[in-house]
Amino acid sequence: MTRIEGKELQITDGKRIVFLGDSITDEGTYITYLAAYFEQHMPDTSPTFINLGISSETASGLTEADHPFPRPCIHDRLARALQESKPDWVVVGYGMNDGIYAPYSTERFQAYQNGILSAVRMIHQYGAKAIVMTPPPFDPKSMSHDALLPDGQENYSYKEPYEHYNDVIRSYANWLLTLDSTADAVVNIFDPLLQHREHEREMNPSYRSGDGIHPNSEGHWVIAKTLLKCLFQIAVEQMPDFVEQPDKSQLFQLILQRQQLLSSSWKEHVGHTNPNKKEALPLEAALRKGEEITKQIRMIAEA
Repeated sequence: MTRIEGKELQITDGKRIVFLGDSITDEGTYITYLAAYFEQHMPDTSPTFINLGISSETASGLTEADHPFPRPCIHDRLARALQESKPDWVVVGYGMNDGIYAPYSTERFQAYQNGILSAVRMIHQYGAKAIVMTPPPFDPKSMSHDALLPDGQENYSYKEPYEHYNDVIRSYANWLLTLDSTADAVVNIFDPLLQHREHEREMNPSYRSGDGIHPNSEGHWVIAKTLLKCLFQIAVEQMPDFVEQPDKSQLFQLILQRQQLLSSSWKEHVGHTNPNKKEALPLEAALRKGEEITKQIRMIAEA
């Protein structure tokens, strides 16, 4: 049993954990790290991780004026996602896109709150545990200074964000941290990522944590490590070899191949409104191929 915010979540073999979120989840490196950890250390109790993140998605349903297409909203697909994936737990990770990269707005914040709370209610109605994850911090120092806009501009976007947008994301994260009596768990990745980048910048002032919006691979490991600790009571202090040198780990490369294969098929099977569709096998074919890859993974892990 693992206890989070006063709630107990039971971990058993075969647990199905679905991840819903924006491009940070869609990219999925932190989910691959989670899968790699379990395959390496706890293969007999490894959960099934299903990545249903969609790039550009929001919980609020908002879109900035010059976004190339209306941003997808999780509520356009949540019912089908739950019905098709049949999760035990659902990790919900939104916020970076929901402020639409502009200064704080009460109206936008309320749309975000309503979107998150509606998602938690629907997940509970389905019968699954709802785990809310904060957005990561925005990092203006990892972006071109010319791209950042001051207060008072007419339009902001992911290409030209508000220079103090991290203050907006901090307020969203702080609100999520109050949902311990609403969600089954609240996982704070904002502060661990912020501490990590500050630590790195003490040693290297020009350190880039990613592109300002999306964390780099080190950041994804911080997210994975935080989820391991919060959800599974697993403390990992040393960065695993598969994070430091992923290209040299045959085990990790197979897990990555499996995650990319299944994630693409799951996303297109459930459906979404992002016009950029992924090349994907039909879900049943992808699941069969995934089982073949899993056999290879287990042979290497047991060798």
